[in-house]
Amino acid sequence: MSTRTLLNLGLAVLALALVLVVIYRPGLELEAIPQAIIKGLAPDEVVSITVIREIPEQLTFTRKAERWYLFTGERELPAAEFQLNALLRLLQATAENHYPAASLDRGQLGLEPPQATLRFNDLEVRFGSTEALGQRRYVQVNDTVYLINDQYQHLITSEPYHFIARKLLVDRGAITRLELPGMTLSQSEDPHWQLDPVDDVVSADALQQLIDNWKNASALYVSRYDDAEATERVTIHTTGQPEPLVLQVVSHAPELILARPDWGIKYHLTTGLEGSLFALPGPDPEPQAPQSVQ
Repeated sequence: MSTRTLLNLGLAVLALALVLVVIYRPGLELEAIPQAIIKGLAPDEVVSITVIREIPEQLTFTRKAERWYLFTGERELPAAEFQLNALLRLLQATAENHYPAASLDRGQLGLEPPQATLRFNDLEVRFGSTEALGQRRYVQVNDTVYLINDQYQHLITSEPYHFIARKLLVDRGAITRLELPGMTLSQSEDPHWQLDPVDDVVSADALQQLIDNWKNASALYVSRYDDAEATERVTIHTTGQPEPLVLQVVSHAPELILARPDWGIKYHLTTGLEGSLFALPGPDPEPQAPQSVQ
């Protein structure tokens, strides 16, 4: 082999080595570039969300006039906005690892059939199992499989009542009459609140405060109604509704629990709300006169 041939061969090997250095950067880790798993669908464009799973039952959500509702099979109930927003965050999820679905054994990854499917409008996200090393979950969108942080599984496997709005008077107008165990507040034409039985010591501000407490009351969480025995009830009449809201008092302590049998749920409120919902605020303490210094 001639000297010129050896020289050309050496230059070719050197050029190839330089190309490999540029591509693989030995000694340095390649920086993974996160890729959006869903493209072309913004949260405000979603008008329906369906969670398909074997156990528990399928969930169907519909957006109406900027509010989400859960269809339970019998009726539509107002949904908890923060829970729906958590589901919608999947639209902004990114993944560093992604693979063509056809190149994988999707049965081994729990994607064929999927463990659950989350559908935004007509777009489906199929949920599979988690990988052993980083406990990230396999999800399939169209023809691509991604590995994402596993922060949605607890949502898509939750019971339906976990998605019901926590506020007691959601989708209701102003209170016009409040019937509590031991007392009733009704609004006159003034409009002022009248208390039965009458108590001349109670101020108008105290009555209004009690009404406001009920108007703004919200539960920590909601559970399934189980025909719990209740000896007391609260009846709330509101504007724009022909029928009053009737709540059963399941427990005052150690946990305040109010049941709504017509929706099949129980509201679990903090014990600290007991006094603010079932008793009138006491009078403000009189200011103490300053004491003279001897």
